[in-house]
Amino acid sequence: MAVLGKAQARQRKRTKLSPNGKESAVYRVDLSSYHADCDANYLRLIRLLPQLSEREHWRYQLPGGTLILKVMARSRYTTEVSLGAEVSLSECRWLEPPELIVRLYHDACMAEAVSANGRGPVGGNGVDTAYPNPRMQRADERPQANRFLGEWLEYCLANGRAEFELVLDGRSF
Repeated sequence: MAVLGKAQARQRKRTKLSPNGKESAVYRVDLSSYHADCDANYLRLIRLLPQLSEREHWRYQLPGGTLILKVMARSRYTTEVSLGAEVSLSECRWLEPPELIVRLYHDACMAEAVSANGRGPVGGNGVDTAYPNPRMQRADERPQANRFLGEWLEYCLANGRAEFELVLDGRSF
C-alpha cells in the first residue's frame, strides 16, 4: 500500500493545473530525440555547406525561390550560419520561410536552431512553461524549430541546385 501511495504522489508532482483548471502533464524534454534531430541537421548542413572553412556564402535554386546560406560567426568549435530564402515574385508570398540562425557545434557534430526571424534564443533561457505567457512560447518550441529545420534542409537537399560563378580567363559567366 505504501508503494502505491508513493507512486500516486510522484504522479501528482508530474501533473499541474492549467490556467483553465484542468490537469495537464508537465512537459518533459525527450533529450535523445532532440539530440538525434540536431545530429541529423548537422549532417544535412555539412552537405549543403561544402568548403565551410573557406567560404562565407552559398546559394541554392529551389522551386519557387532561392535558399541563401551565410556564415555569421566562426570560432574554433562553432559556426553560426544564417538560412534565409528569396521567394520569386511569381510565386505565392503568403508563406515565406523564416530566417533561421543555426549554430553548428563541430566538436559534438550537432546543429541547433538558435533564432527564428530575429526572435531568439528559440525557447529562451528559462522558458515560462505556463501558457499563455508574455512571449507566447510553448515549452517545446526549441524541438519544434529543430524539427522544422530538419524538414527544410531535407527539402533543400532533395530539390536544390547549387548556384556558382564560372570564371574563365578572368571573366565571370
